[in-house]
Amino acid sequence: MLSERQRDYRQEYRSRIDSWYNGPVHVFLIYAIGLTSLWLYTQHLENVRWWEWLSVPVFLLACNIFEWYLHLKIMHRPQKSKALRAIYNRHTLQHHQFFTDSEMRFRDQKDWRVTFFPPYALVVFILISIPGAVL
Repeated sequence: MLSERQRDYRQEYRSRIDSWYNGPVHVFLIYAIGLTSLWLYTQHLENVRWWEWLSVPVFLLACNIFEWYLHLKIMHRPQKSKALRAIYNRHTLQHHQFFTDSEMRFRDQKDWRVTFFPPYALVVFILISIPGAVL
């Protein structure tokens, strides 16, 4: 059940969503960026030995641990850095105020604006990963 505070916040947040926003396009962009990146990466694989494939599950586990750490230490605590503070503001002050333990449903595709990362965030994550991939 929505509290009055959450209901008011959702109404105020929804009023700030631009009229041109389209949830399915948002999701499509995220998938298009991610799948295109994966396709580009796989085009550069050559002569992969069987034991090198063992790095994939290790890497996926490391990524999950890293995401958990970021979620715990960056996304849920105010930060001094302007960029990290923006992540905290979007995640904790917007996402977790819009969605709570008692009310996680979204009303319509416009609510996807606060559900998914913005597409530019995926681009930033990909750019951050490039130096490690080059080494």
